[in-house]
Amino acid sequence: MSAVRSNDAGPGLAHVQESLKTLVSGPKLKEAHAFSALLFEHLPEDEFGERTPAVWAALTLDLLRFFRERPAHGVKVRVYNPDGDDDGWECTHTVIQIVNDDMPFLVDTVSMAIAQDHTLTHLIMHPVIRVQRDPGGHVLGFGAEDGERAESIMHIEIDRQTEPGRLEALCERIERVLGDVRACVRDFDAMHHRVLALAEGLGQRELLHDADHVAECGDFLRWIADDHFTFLGYRAYETTQVDGTNVLRAVAGSGLGLLRGDESQLPMRPLSSLAARDLPANTLPDLLILSKTNARSTVHHPGYMDYIGVLRFDANGRPVGEDRFLGLYTSTAYTTRPKDIPLIRTKVDAVFAQSKLHRSGHNAKRLQHLLETLPRDELFQSTVDELFQTALGILNLQERQRTRLFVRRDRFGRYLSCLVYIPRDRFTSEIRERIEQTLKRVFNGERFDSSVAVSESVLARLHVVVRPKSGEKPEYDVQEIEARLAQIVRNWQDELRDILIEKHGEERGIKLANRFGRALPAGYIEAVTPWVAAADVEAASQLKDSQDVRLQLYRPRKKSDGALRFKVFKMGTPIALSDALPMLENMGLRVHSEHPYEMQVPGINIHIQDFEVEPAVALGENLDQARERFQAGFEQIWRGRVENDGFNRLLLAAELDVREVTVLRGYCKYLQQVGVTYSQAYMERVLALHPVTTRILVELFRARFDPEREVKAHADASRRRMERDFGALATEYVRNRVPTMVATVLDAYIKPRAEQVTILENLLSELFEQVSSLDEDRILRAFEDSVRATLRTNHFQRIDGKPKDYLSFKFDSSKVPGMPKPVPYREIFVYSPRVEGVHLRMGTVARGGLRWSDRREDFRTEVLGLMKAQQVKNTVIVPVGAKGGFYVKQPPVGGDRDAVLAEGVACYRTFIRGLLDITDNIVDGALLPPENVVRHDGDDPYLVVAADKGTATFSDIANALSQEYGFWLDDAFASGGSKGYDHKKMGITAKGGWESVKRHFRAIGKDCQNEDFTCVGIGDMSGDVFGNGMLLSRKIRLLAAFDHRHIFFDPNPDSERSFVERERLFALPRSSWADYDASLISAGGGVHPRSAKFIPITPEVRAALGIDDEVTQLAPADAMRAILKAPVELLWNGGIGVYVKAASESHDECGDRANNGLRVNGGELKCRIVGEGGNLGLTQRGRIEYAQAGGLLNTDFIDNSAGVDTSDHEVNIKILLNTAIELGQLTLAQRDELLVAMTDEVERLVLFDNYRQNLAISLMQELSIPRLGSKQHFVRTLEQQGLLDRALEYLPTDAEFEERKAKGLGLSRPELSILLSYSKIVLYKQLLDSDVPEDAYLSKELQIYFPTPLRERFAETMEKHRLRREIIATQVTNSIVNRMGSTFIMRMAEDTGKSAGEIAKAFTTAREVVRAREWWAEMDSCAGVPEPVYLEVTLGIWNLLRNLTRWLLQLPVERLEIAASVERFAPGFEQLVSALDEVLPESYRQRYRDKELELTAAGYPQAMARRISALGALNAAFDVIDLARERNVAVVEAARVYFDIGEALHLKWFADAIESLPVKGRWHANARGVLRDELFAERRALTAQLLQMSKPEQGGRVQAWLAAADSSLTFTLGMFNELRTQKSLDYPTISVAVRRLAKLVAAGQR
Repeated sequence: MSAVRSNDAGPGLAHVQESLKTLVSGPKLKEAHAFSALLFEHLPEDEFGERTPAVWAALTLDLLRFFRERPAHGVKVRVYNPDGDDDGWECTHTVIQIVNDDMPFLVDTVSMAIAQDHTLTHLIMHPVIRVQRDPGGHVLGFGAEDGERAESIMHIEIDRQTEPGRLEALCERIERVLGDVRACVRDFDAMHHRVLALAEGLGQRELLHDADHVAECGDFLRWIADDHFTFLGYRAYETTQVDGTNVLRAVAGSGLGLLRGDESQLPMRPLSSLAARDLPANTLPDLLILSKTNARSTVHHPGYMDYIGVLRFDANGRPVGEDRFLGLYTSTAYTTRPKDIPLIRTKVDAVFAQSKLHRSGHNAKRLQHLLETLPRDELFQSTVDELFQTALGILNLQERQRTRLFVRRDRFGRYLSCLVYIPRDRFTSEIRERIEQTLKRVFNGERFDSSVAVSESVLARLHVVVRPKSGEKPEYDVQEIEARLAQIVRNWQDELRDILIEKHGEERGIKLANRFGRALPAGYIEAVTPWVAAADVEAASQLKDSQDVRLQLYRPRKKSDGALRFKVFKMGTPIALSDALPMLENMGLRVHSEHPYEMQVPGINIHIQDFEVEPAVALGENLDQARERFQAGFEQIWRGRVENDGFNRLLLAAELDVREVTVLRGYCKYLQQVGVTYSQAYMERVLALHPVTTRILVELFRARFDPEREVKAHADASRRRMERDFGALATEYVRNRVPTMVATVLDAYIKPRAEQVTILENLLSELFEQVSSLDEDRILRAFEDSVRATLRTNHFQRIDGKPKDYLSFKFDSSKVPGMPKPVPYREIFVYSPRVEGVHLRMGTVARGGLRWSDRREDFRTEVLGLMKAQQVKNTVIVPVGAKGGFYVKQPPVGGDRDAVLAEGVACYRTFIRGLLDITDNIVDGALLPPENVVRHDGDDPYLVVAADKGTATFSDIANALSQEYGFWLDDAFASGGSKGYDHKKMGITAKGGWESVKRHFRAIGKDCQNEDFTCVGIGDMSGDVFGNGMLLSRKIRLLAAFDHRHIFFDPNPDSERSFVERERLFALPRSSWADYDASLISAGGGVHPRSAKFIPITPEVRAALGIDDEVTQLAPADAMRAILKAPVELLWNGGIGVYVKAASESHDECGDRANNGLRVNGGELKCRIVGEGGNLGLTQRGRIEYAQAGGLLNTDFIDNSAGVDTSDHEVNIKILLNTAIELGQLTLAQRDELLVAMTDEVERLVLFDNYRQNLAISLMQELSIPRLGSKQHFVRTLEQQGLLDRALEYLPTDAEFEERKAKGLGLSRPELSILLSYSKIVLYKQLLDSDVPEDAYLSKELQIYFPTPLRERFAETMEKHRLRREIIATQVTNSIVNRMGSTFIMRMAEDTGKSAGEIAKAFTTAREVVRAREWWAEMDSCAGVPEPVYLEVTLGIWNLLRNLTRWLLQLPVERLEIAASVERFAPGFEQLVSALDEVLPESYRQRYRDKELELTAAGYPQAMARRISALGALNAAFDVIDLARERNVAVVEAARVYFDIGEALHLKWFADAIESLPVKGRWHANARGVLRDELFAERRALTAQLLQMSKPEQGGRVQAWLAAADSSLTFTLGMFNELRTQKSLDYPTISVAVRRLAKLVAAGQR
């Protein structure tokens, strides 16, 4: 204990002494306090914490009792296990307590005695106390110096010993060694005086020895006496003769210390038995003998005792006696330099003299250092010659890394001293032990001691002293022993070094051995042969960084049971076993064990993972072929480039490479997305169970798509591989069942691609017949069907010679069995371990956004639903519907927003690349197929994408990839980028939806732009659709809203103040409802996090949202449900998710589990209007349910179509302007400036399309009830043609149609929206297949599509537009359907037998003649006109155009020329309109004057009201104009006769009666149309007859005709008058009347 306690007791002692007060009192307490202070004086303070003060106090009293009595100069020892009852305290250890006179060596000696039992010591207290005792040994007092003696107290605690015998033995041993200590201490002075006396007496003896030597010996004795030797024993010996034998006898009474005793009892030893008898003849013995005894010291420390003998000689120089000293050299003796030690210094000088080295030379200095560092015992005990030979041998090593042995036999034969030099970097405990054991065996040793010296030298020194068995004198060959030791040292590393040099040459081999071989750990060296290690070292040396890996699959030489070994070499950190095991097991290996090793190469760690594995399929002799595939596969899996799943077992089971396995995995992923019900694990097992079939499936894929399949060299290589693989795969069973299989497949390689495909497909059919399981058969056929449905793939494309790390397949979706509806026209599936995605499209020219999906298992289902919505949405634009989506499979675990976004961008890039890889390009006007892609479809260069959920900012990324690929669309590939129209900045999607909102408000008689209205919403102001939407009217009173973060309440907002605050939030870079200025929120409102447990509901919120009065708080989901069901005027959806369904739908059917807790039914909505700015906010059935309950809404694809319309305009404008750039008509910078300048006009064009679609739906709704049968017929017809799936679109069944007819109900706006879109889809395809796009007149539609600045400047370039035909077809389709409704074309075609193209031309002619666009524009300018009036007028124009179109279609012409027809009819039509007041009969004029007043009152200007009021009179305009031309009369005259006849015969009433006939089906409708046509035809014929008559001098032709009425006219008039009195008319009655009119005409022709 180095620390000395101060006089002031520390807290530990103070607590102990305090506890003593509870145990003793009075004088005993005083004594105990004094004793404890001395006992614990040097005990470290922290030791007190090991037990409680009470225990320390009890220990003190127990020890004090033991200490109180001790005989003078006696030792008192007890070894015991304290017991609470007997001793007053308890201890978990065995306790040793000793009281003895204080003397040296006590603690060391007792510790040696304890250590013999190999027990641990836990505590030693050894205070030395000045104590006064009485003659009986009783304590009288402590502390006074006078008359007191120092006593040693030892309290030692060791491992608990429970056997009484062991306690007694230990006690006896301690007492014995303490007796030795007492003996040594007692005689120390005597021994010290004796050695000094001998030193002095040497010079006075008559000796034959050299005087200098004698003097040196005297100096040595004086040197050891100077505290360089601990004297433990002394005895004098003399020689004498006993029975004629010379013996060595102890001198009686000479013994001291350990050697004190009765010498007479000691045996006398014959001189002939001494080892020194072998000294050469005539050799004078040394004066001093320096050696080691064979006995270990029991005192101080346990080494063998040193032996110093001083010989006495007679006059003849013969030894006659000896003074023998035993003891131990002190530590200072071992640290004193040799030149300062007598005798040693003369030996050193003698060695230098023999070496003949110059003292100042380098080698001399090395020799000096060597001698100074040799074990001191060697210097003491070696002769000069021995020391010289040893020193010279060591010196000659020259720091060479080799093993050397130097052996010195003790002159008395007691031991052999061995110095072993070993390369330091190879020296280990194991090497040491092996060398020690070898030397012990060689020298027949009984025991040995050893020590190690390791310095900066490249050699380590092991000093081993071997003591042979008694009487033994082993013979030995140093060189042989040295060779054996060298083999121990070099038996592995040296062999490795030699192998590496042999394989790589000396320079590289040594470098590899030094850098990597030396880094191999001991466990590895034990387990691995140097030959295997050489390969491992080479693999490890090839590692470049922590991302590199080296692999070895091999069969151990000693194994023959099919077992394999697989090694992984990796720098940095090893592959976690939890990762490696699944990888290997999925690859078809069973892992028996792992042997991990770590190489600590300077600067890096290299890990070797050695797996013992067993393949599931026997590889036989195929290991060499499988090795490369397997190792490449494992590396790709580890790097994450290949998924870790059961498909990987096909690497071995089906002899496939990793890319071929990836193909099958990709098809599996695709099949799961299209709805195959089998799990991936099951499909993996099936393919592995049928390896031949699997191999043929892959071969079919290669036959269809390998670009080099028909190249002979490539085909030959493939044939050789297949021949080899079949040898391993084709079982005897398969060969027997399909005997010609091998030959058939191998012969196929020399045939053309198509024949190869046919052969392989036939072979697969045969193999399928051998499959007994129906499920397995279905799975295998599903894979074949997928391959056959594949049109293109990028599998064979390369980047810098390496395959791409993703796959893309293009499918003909209709050829994939079991495909869910609607079935796309084409789809591309992209697969990689990081991302999966699909792009679906309904036609060759299609567009739609790409979304970041969060639905791993069924993202295609999500995309399919969106594509379906996109298809109907896209009817307003040129491309048909498309949609894409991708799923990020490995998002950063716990990654922040930026990390997740970065991974999403990377996956998006991969997805885009997958699409572009297999899409045709256009270069210099010529189509260019993609490189290394075999196409099984026609040219297909049109591919455009757009932003969607999660990809709003990705358009520039997509366009950069387009430019990287040199894709012909350039930055028109993805709309909305930095060089395009920013939808959020424009607010175009919200503005388009707002057109619907305004139309709905107009329907309820409210101006939402100028009158306050209440609103709730889904979204927040940072969002595009919600944020922009809530800024489209300053009259919005937003009562509540929610998004994925917050719930917002403002129950009584000020419309203007809240508008300004929303405007501020929208302008922030990132905002949430939490950023809303709380001071602007009305009383009772607030912003609440959705994470809250409950949301407080104030009275104001209850009143605003219609919540029951007793509700004071709601869970967040319930609060959001209350918002959705709020009794407001508008619900604006700008969020993402499905929030409204039908009562008949389950939440699972909605496909949005995240919102299951807050979703409501359509019938529960209390708002009057729903605006769908966001997609899929309501299910279609939810919309219908809401609409049937009286709500106003369209669908999402109608409301938010402005976004796609803007994107389509952007793409087509860029295509046009990029062509202009190529032609040198403008620069890219000018193009970008022009795009920006046209933003407002593009917006107007787009919003006009939204406006027209809303108007079309309103028009269809107006006609829905009276024309419900027509809608039913339209639905049934499209369904029969396979163009519509009624159930998929949730349209009524025939029974439901009949039920609605019976109830007087029509179709809802959501249902009409579907019909509107499908009618456009059908018509667009029909027009595209017709000559309409080539019509010169309709080419104007191309220019109308583009903004004004482009129409004149680039008119000629427009004609070269790649989508010229598609644009025209789209424009004409929208023009017709938006104005005439969904059934117009079909009804016209059925009524007239004309094609859609002919009908389109007829309609265009009628529209242009009537100048309907001017009428519509003028009507739209009158914003204040009530909706019912507006629709009535619109229906009037609709009816006029329908009749005029029908009339044109009945013209007897083969081809209707629009321009000629317009020129033919337009002038006459204008004349007719101008002359209506002049030519109409008074009854007509009065009726139209009344209508004019009604329209004027509604808000139309008088001039417009006058024109509109007479629309009904213009239905016969073409008849009138044609008659005027035919009869060569003025239009006015023809009109006057025409209208006068109608007035005279009441034909207006007649026509109205026909229109009122009930229509219960298609044939009723046809019948009514026929009657209408016949009525007009007969009226025209009758007018023609009258126009042939001479014009009377007075009155008109009709008046003259009536005045001259014949019997036929009279009968007709009477009949018609009678019919007018009937309450109702039916088809037969009307038919009779029409025939009567025909007879009247016929009578006039006679």
